[in-house]
Amino acid sequence: MNTTTLIIIILVVLLLGGGGYGYSRRRR
Repeated sequence: MNTTTLIIIILVVLLLGGGGYGYSRRRR
């Protein structure tokens, strides 16, 4: 896998995971 692919996967996992929810909740 390329570095970019790994970064995208990590971002998707964080968004789908609790990290994305916490970030959205904090921002909102």
